[in-house]
Amino acid sequence: MRLLKKDINKFNEYGYLIIKNFLKKKEIKGIFNQMDDMINIPIKKLSKKKFKTFDEKYLFLLRKNKILKSHFYDLTKLLEGIVNLAVSKKFVNIGKKLLKSNTILVDTPQVRADHKSDKRFLPQHQELNQISKDVINFWVPLVNVNKKGGGIFLRPKSHKLGHLKFKNSNMSATSDSKKRQNTIDKIFSTKKLKKYKSIYPALKAGDAVIFQTFIFHGTTPNKLNRIRWTYISRFNSINKTPYLKNSKSTLRIPYDFDYNKIS
Repeated sequence: MRLLKKDINKFNEYGYLIIKNFLKKKEIKGIFNQMDDMINIPIKKLSKKKFKTFDEKYLFLLRKNKILKSHFYDLTKLLEGIVNLAVSKKFVNIGKKLLKSNTILVDTPQVRADHKSDKRFLPQHQELNQISKDVINFWVPLVNVNKKGGGIFLRPKSHKLGHLKFKNSNMSATSDSKKRQNTIDKIFSTKKLKKYKSIYPALKAGDAVIFQTFIFHGTTPNKLNRIRWTYISRFNSINKTPYLKNSKSTLRIPYDFDYNKIS
């Protein structure tokens, strides 16, 4: 896939880019086929029941054995099809183009599951605890998503604020989601920052949202009676990577580090 100059300019200006039909139906089907092959192993150990859908299998495993569900979930990121997709030309070429680098680091791709009974969600945050200061993120729903049913939401142009520190920003965004989102909403209600309004893009299965490190983004709870499956992949620039320049640096930049000081 080839990015046009106008696409790159839009990405740099707004902090994100949406590419329609980025993953084809065949590629999405391939992801589910491999996950289905793997989930059948613990399912057969627990039940002889016939399931109509993959979602039914996942929710059954969640109810019957949460530990085996976690084991399945952990191993999805190692599935050959999921890994190969992340290093395919369509992903890598965009990553290189937007990061302006011939050499980039591929972070562990994954498939995320959000179901209706799970009250956790990702409040808006910046993409910290990464390997480099410059990161390109791919968020690709494998099912249709929209504001009403729950999906991704972003604040266009907020990446221009750089690394914005606030109370509890020095920890994972999963910590106390509701309280964290209230904090973010309060910050962006101030006169100086209220121009950064959130958007909730409606996306079809396979549409990709590609966004920068510092744009504020998050996900809303899944309100529909089906699982929201999302393919996620990240690419780090080899530049502005402390681990390559400082022998005392950890592989991932700590949450409490000031990203603005990284050169």
